[in-house]
This record gives sequence, structure tokens and C-alpha cells, in this order.
Amino acid sequence: MHVLITVFFNAPQGGLHENILAAARYMLARRHRVTVVCKPGPFAQRLRGAGAGVIETDYAPWAFAKALAAIEALHVEQPVDLVHAHPFASRQLGLIVAQVLGLPFVVTLHGKYVDALPSYIEQTDAVFTVSEGIRHYLLTEGGIEAPEKLHVVPNTPDAKLFKAGKVAPPKEAGGRVVVSLVTRLDQDKAFILEVFYQAVAHAAEHYPGRIHWQVVGQGTQEQAFAEKVETLRGDNSVSYTGWLQDEALRDAYCRSDAVIAPGRCALEAMSCAVPAIALGSKGYSGLVDSSTWQQAVFTNFGGVGNRHESYTAGAVEQDLDSLMVSAAQRRRLGRFGRQVVRQFFDAGQMHKRLLGFYTLAVAAHQASPREALPSEGVLELRLRDLKVHQPDRHTLQLEVLCEPVDGLSFAWYLLRVGDAGTANETLEKHPYRPDAQHTLTLPGPGRYQVRCFVQDNARHKHSFLSPIVKVP
Repeated sequence: MHVLITVFFNAPQGGLHENILAAARYMLARRHRVTVVCKPGPFAQRLRGAGAGVIETDYAPWAFAKALAAIEALHVEQPVDLVHAHPFASRQLGLIVAQVLGLPFVVTLHGKYVDALPSYIEQTDAVFTVSEGIRHYLLTEGGIEAPEKLHVVPNTPDAKLFKAGKVAPPKEAGGRVVVSLVTRLDQDKAFILEVFYQAVAHAAEHYPGRIHWQVVGQGTQEQAFAEKVETLRGDNSVSYTGWLQDEALRDAYCRSDAVIAPGRCALEAMSCAVPAIALGSKGYSGLVDSSTWQQAVFTNFGGVGNRHESYTAGAVEQDLDSLMVSAAQRRRLGRFGRQVVRQFFDAGQMHKRLLGFYTLAVAAHQASPREALPSEGVLELRLRDLKVHQPDRHTLQLEVLCEPVDGLSFAWYLLRVGDAGTANETLEKHPYRPDAQHTLTLPGPGRYQVRCFVQDNARHKHSFLSPIVKVP
């Protein structure tokens, strides 16, 4: 079997990457073929090192046609049997590939979002969620009317790698209790970092000089994070390892007395018999113990929730107090967490389950194949580029390049970009017109983006954002 995996990501490394790499290795070890469509960088290099094929793209809207051409060329030489897409831009490209080549299509949703699933679920052979909580969200709030297509296939740690072992604590620890934060230090992890600050402040007041914070991760917020921790840590110490993976990451878990981490990282720590406070970008599951483990499993260890709205004030402080009771308490919690992983997150069983879904989807498609969609009818494949020119401070000129442009109309929304770097206010709306060029007047100092909408004669629509433009 030859599986094509499409995956888009912003951060160069993370739990999503590890999940895909583990699945690819499982498939390759059983003599199947795997090709991954992703950005160039360290993840692409790791995939090639594992024996997977790689097609590189930046997933810009105008890159779809070039990516499809590369996939079509691959399909001629090494026929693809199934497309497995991950969310957002990679789901968009994956669905187009499956439709144009007439292939079965499956998609994985990793968090609490819908990603327009109701609009394409009829063209989908299966939808995988990484927890029962995400499946429940899609059925109760996502407008999904095909529950039979939704299946839970969780992320799983490699138990052969992530296992308990004796590793010397960080030299900076000086006999203190080592508590590790394992996460990317990026804006999308803001809730994790904010709750962690509360833990650091609590420890400074109640456990001065008794805790060493080990931070495993890096990201765009690294400097601001380090400055904040420095103001809060008091007499407790801190060290930074940067991003770690494989054996180095396992050793970081094993030199910890406890871990604060989201999703897959919490599972990896628990697999090493290290107690974990599960803290995800969407919610707080808390210290995994006899009273909380089912909720943690249900939410993918913090992957479902409403951040501060669903957080109980004082929860992380209470969980840190439980960890600080004694070393014996921590060992007991570590053993319990390892039992949870062994019961529900066996990597071999989950990868075998995923391969079984692939096999069924391919067999069902062969019995009742879908008709391939001519590429000329796909709006996204007509996009070639977005030209942006700022001749003076207050004037912005845009042009969408398309092949062909006939029959298309264009709309433009001027957006203000907030302090977090995302567009959060719509300033102007310019309705659809059959003109691929447009000029906007920027209202004054600030940062702006334009959302460009393209619509064809069949009323198919696609939209994308321009780069951020600054007016001093």
C-alpha cells in the first residue's frame, strides 16, 4: 500500500510531527510505502532519514497547483492508494488530490475545531480524532450528521523508547525536586504558559529553594517567557534544554520528578513512570491520578476545553502541593500514570488499527470508486500568486494572479492586526467584482492584512490572507 500524507504546520517541531513520524515508521517497517507532503526543514529531513518519501511545499494557496503536479508525477511512477490529510491547508490540498486522482480520503482532527468538516464529510471515507472528547465535540457542536464516520485513534508514545530509567538530574538542580515544563514556547501555547507562571509563583512562596524548573522546549516567546519566569521563581532554580527529541527527550523525562505537559508529551512522561500534570493549549486536566485519569484520557490531556473559562482557580497550585507531599507519593503517581498508558495508548495496537482503517477504505473504494474530478474544475488550482505593492505609506495595491482569470470574481476585506500578531478587526469590506486588481487606502499607523476572496461561476469560494503590512 502507498499512503500519501498531507500535513501543514507552523512550528518546525511538535507532537503532530512525532505522531506522523511514528505512523510512517510503522508503515515502512511493514513494507508499505509512505510519502509525506510538508514544508522543507528538519521534519522533512527526519522523514527522509526514516525512509519515507517527501514532497515539499509551503502550502501557500498558489502552491497547490505545483504540489498537485508533483503528486501526479509520483502517482504515475508509484501509484498512491489512499490520501490521509491533517487539518487546514493540508486538508484542503489532500482533499483536492483525492478528488482529482480518484482516491479514498481520510482525515485526522487533532483538536477542538471543525475545519469545515460538514462541507466535505460526504467525500471522506473516515474521520479520525485523537480523543473521545474531540469526537464528542464534533457530534454535539460541530454540526456533524455522520457519526459512523468518526473514529478515535489517539496519539501514542513509543513505549520501547519512553520507559523508566535512571538518569542523573540536571547539574543545576542541586538536590531540589525537578519539575519539567515540556512544550513549545509559542503564542498558541499561551494558556499553558500562563498557568505555568502561576505554578512558579506558588512554588516561590510555598517551596522556596526546593524546586528546580527544567524547561524543555523553545519557540517565538522564549525570551519573554524566560524573563517572566525569572521575575517569579524566587529562590527556586531554572534551566533550559531547548527542543529535544528521541533519547534526549526520554532522558529529560527520566531526570524529572514530575512533568507539566500537554497531550503527547504528558503521555511520554507517563510512559516513563513520571507523574504528569496534563495542561494543554485548550484546557487543564490536572495531575493524572485515580480521580482525574478518565477526564484526562477523554480530553487528550488538555486538548479539549475553553482555556481560562473552564479552568478552576488554584488548580495547578493544589496539584503542585500534591506532588510535593513526598517522593513516595510521586513514585506512586508515576506508576499509576504508566498503567493508564499501557491500558489505553499501546502504540502497536493503535498503528495496527490505523492500518486496518486504511485497508478497509481502499477495499471499499475499489468496490465502489468515486469518479475523478477534472482539475480544471478546481478553483484552488487556478491560483498562481498574490502581488502586494505599497507605493506609499497609505496606499496598498493588490493583484491575484490566476490561470485562467475568466469567470472569477474577487472580494477584499481590510483587517487590523492586533498585538498577538493575528487579524482581529475588520475595517472595510469590498464586495465581489470581476477585477483581480484592487487598491486600498490604509487608515493610519498600525499593522494590516487583507483577506482576499475568490469565487468562480459555480459559486465555489476560496480565501487567503495577504502578508502583514506596516504603516509607521
